Amino acid sequence: MNDIPQVTWFKNSPIKYGWLKAVLFIICFLSFGFIVHLLLTIFGGGIIRSVLRVLGLSSWYYKEWVTIALTYPISTLFWIWIFHKIINKQSFFSLGFQFRGYKDDLILGIFLGAGIVGLGFGTLYVFNFLSVESIKFSFNNHILYVFVFFLVVVGEEVSVRGFILKNLSSSLNKYIALVLSSLAYVYLQLSIGVTGVNLNMIAEIGIVSLLNLFLFGILLGLYCIYRDNLWFPIGLNFSWSYLKGPVCNFWNFHYGMNTIFSHDLSAIEFENSILLTALIVLGIIFVHKRYNSNNRVII
Repeated sequence: MNDIPQVTWFKNSPIKYGWLKAVLFIICFLSFGFIVHLLLTIFGGGIIRSVLRVLGLSSWYYKEWVTIALTYPISTLFWIWIFHKIINKQSFFSLGFQFRGYKDDLILGIFLGAGIVGLGFGTLYVFNFLSVESIKFSFNNHILYVFVFFLVVVGEEVSVRGFILKNLSSSLNKYIALVLSSLAYVYLQLSIGVTGVNLNMIAEIGIVSLLNLFLFGILLGLYCIYRDNLWFPIGLNFSWSYLKGPVCNFWNFHYGMNTIFSHDLSAIEFENSILLTALIVLGIIFVHKRYNSNNRVII
């Protein structure tokens, strides 16, 4: 396996430094994300309401949640088009969407994300830290959840691992780039509607939760510096996000989300746990052992 190759995009680019391009991308993304949200609310509100009405999910909180959630991938696609297509003069596909030879990695990523959340939920339940109050499933709800979460995850991976990490890696040591991209991931995750960081939320979720979010960014990005592809982190991030939110009810901003499990443990308690830290670290070790060309283990 090869590490991320030296990117040749910059030969024909007016911005020669990858780190500068990554910084400018983040600034533009955050600065103008609120405009995308506003336009989506004004011009896309009718379409969103119509789709939700067909699914029988016409309440206000679903419309607000979908609008906020779609802001991320739409903003990502717009700025990736500006920076990667126009400035770098490269195709969207070159960010890491080659599928041939990576299908197994996608599947493994899905199982790894599901394993982390599932082991966390199961451990808390077995040791009586969590008491399940009810179990319910709505097909229409979960059609919406799968669709929206997939779009959001693709937006996250294209922006952070596909563009920011790859550009940083062209200018810096790959592990320094990995750390910086993970810090950028934390910042973007803490941004509400991509308009800025909510400082009250930072105080509420705690240091361990921030550490876990950073480590999860490391887990997602580590594969990319070994394989230069996005399908594994897309699969991992999707199963992690979907199971943690709509299934296991470990999501802070659910906007009335109808989750499969209802229980007495808050999302903050799970995300701020050493248990989650340990599971993510085990995931990092697994990815390093499996995909590092100098220390590869076939399972």
